[in-house]
Amino acid sequence: MSLHAALRGALTACLRQDAGLAALPVPPAIHDGAPRAAAHPFIEIGRIETRLLAATPLEGEVSQVEILVHSRKAARGEAAAILDGARAALSGLGAHLSGHLLINAGDPETRLERLSDGRTWRGRLRLRVVTEPAG
Repeated sequence: MSLHAALRGALTACLRQDAGLAALPVPPAIHDGAPRAAAHPFIEIGRIETRLLAATPLEGEVSQVEILVHSRKAARGEAAAILDGARAALSGLGAHLSGHLLINAGDPETRLERLSDGRTWRGRLRLRVVTEPAG
């Protein structure tokens, strides 16, 4: 399985199975690319960019992973809580990664902003993920 597909699957599984996110007052739906009319709040697996650490994939790869949170509450509290929950949930990413070993998942960067429509809050979590092929 390609690293890109393995990461998408692991991110989706990790977020969907997290008890903390499920326990939120309004648990967010999890989408690998959000449908047009998705109900709010929701989490979307965003961009995944991968590059080699050295000459071949066997020597490891580094990926920049983006998780997007969308909320339409009047204040940013719901989006912030979901963003925090997603960040905590991703600590279990390695357990869901198929065909690859998680070496490091760090340097998290978060951003929370109101979109130009004036009613949607978007949180963005970027995470650096270093992996090696399993076996």
